[in-house]
Amino acid sequence: MRSFEAERRRHLIEATIETVGDVGFKAASLGEIARRAGVSPGLFAHYFGDKDGLLEATLRFMATRLARATATRMRAARSPIERVLAVPESTLAPEEFDRRTSAVWLAFWGQIMHSEPYRRVQAIYLRRMRSNLRHALRELVPPHRLELTVSTIAATIDGLWLQSHASLETRGDGAEARAAVRELVMWLIGPGGGAQASPSAPTARRAWAATNGRGSPIWRAAERLERAEALRRAAELVRRERRALARFEARDTLRPLADIEAHDLPLVVRALERAAERAGEPQPERVRLGSRCYGVELRDTAVAVAAGVHWSAALLSASRVAAPALAAGSSILICSAARKARAIDRLGEILVEAGVAADAFAAAAGEDAERAMRIHAPELAGWERPPPKSAVFVAEDADVPAAAVALLRGPRAWARGRALSETIVFVASPARRALVERLRIEIRSLELGDPTDPACDVGPLPDREALDRALSAIAEAGRVGAALKAGGRTHEFGRGRACHLRPTLLDAVDETMAVAQAPLFAPIVSVCEVADETQAAARLRAFGPKLSLGVFAMEAGRALRFAADAGASVSWINGGAAHTDWGARDVDGFETVRRAIVSEA
Repeated sequence: MRSFEAERRRHLIEATIETVGDVGFKAASLGEIARRAGVSPGLFAHYFGDKDGLLEATLRFMATRLARATATRMRAARSPIERVLAVPESTLAPEEFDRRTSAVWLAFWGQIMHSEPYRRVQAIYLRRMRSNLRHALRELVPPHRLELTVSTIAATIDGLWLQSHASLETRGDGAEARAAVRELVMWLIGPGGGAQASPSAPTARRAWAATNGRGSPIWRAAERLERAEALRRAAELVRRERRALARFEARDTLRPLADIEAHDLPLVVRALERAAERAGEPQPERVRLGSRCYGVELRDTAVAVAAGVHWSAALLSASRVAAPALAAGSSILICSAARKARAIDRLGEILVEAGVAADAFAAAAGEDAERAMRIHAPELAGWERPPPKSAVFVAEDADVPAAAVALLRGPRAWARGRALSETIVFVASPARRALVERLRIEIRSLELGDPTDPACDVGPLPDREALDRALSAIAEAGRVGAALKAGGRTHEFGRGRACHLRPTLLDAVDETMAVAQAPLFAPIVSVCEVADETQAAARLRAFGPKLSLGVFAMEAGRALRFAADAGASVSWINGGAAHTDWGARDVDGFETVRRAIVSEA
């Protein structure tokens, strides 16, 4: 019955298209349409209400038919450029230049200003076309040119279609219009085209390599206020492009887009802003130390630097080393162990747009990065080494539910590596059972999936080898006494090609186990039980003087004393920051500072 009803509606709509095409919009009365369809006019009232309802349904039918044709072509495409061209090839297809189809589209366009329903359908059609173009163009044009490129192509498609219908002689079958759009698309995405306003990554690397390790003379000679202003503009551009940069980083590292956008990008902006402040501050030549004595600081700035960053947070790591280097006038080559460095490449484009010299920043990834480090920094053995593990201590009087949520879903400011496995959780015995149970509940609610999906909490591991390492470490931990409370197995997602590990909770872990020692970068939470704060502090001191520690306790003063006793260089109390060593200065490796005290004669 439903099939019969759908077929009857389709028959009436096709009769409407034929009538409007033959006699025009105003002359297409319900009586005339019914006569051509061979039905009673009352049947239209039954299915569509009135003439306006019939015409709106006709417009929706034509828009849906066009959308399906576009989707079919895009599914058949085998490359990004084919997906882009699928949109104009469908919209300007020969059937869209059929006399009746053209007449109906033109009639409806003429009525759009007088009908809200028609405007809604037209808005849906335009949004769908722009969305298809945007999705296909993401891999072909820089993010800052994406919307302009989409608008240009969309406007050209509609403009050429209208121009082709200016007269019967020029309408044809759309071949010339399709050819014109193809030429425009190839120009926009091709070398030297409108979409390539910024230097490409290979061009930037060639420009950096052309300096032969001497750095950019233009950037080095720039006034400090010029460097400060360029870095300030770069920070603002990064702030505007947070979502696009986060998407690139998610595709590079497979970390969730929402996590990167919420936690990494603000720190990238802050790194650039702090570098701008540093570049703009005048450096005093001398500091009066007494009536007949003064101090002098002599700064030797590195000309060019090659720095390696870990794949797990490549964009954030790159900004933290590149920003102070550029502030000091140095040039820098960022090398990432990730297979691709699209986010860092885009950061380089942003820096050039903001005013940084084109040969002052470059990025390399994968095998290119290995070759670059061998050539430019052979002394840096193991340059891709991961950041050290962080730790968390949950005291017996802590707010356990809040601690569990912060561990799994919070900003985790203490974590030098964003993956759950890179933080070891210590908990006082009285609170252990409650914390483990709460973590077990929370960890099962984490969403696995595509890291570019904003709803995703946990993305896949980089490859099968990384997944096997994680599973092996979990199995070994179980053999030596750890208790598996959740997860611990693979999860099939999509077509099963992604290497997903279900978020895993291990209780009764010892920090000497492989699961706590090895850099797994996996969704694994390891819980270590301690008798009291004294035992916890003693075990945490083994992490070394650069320990980054999170502490959850009711009394802040007691938590600060514990952090100091544990030897943490920086600690976060209940999620807030409190530095235990305020006088420590970051050592960035780009400046050598020598101090001298001079006594006046």
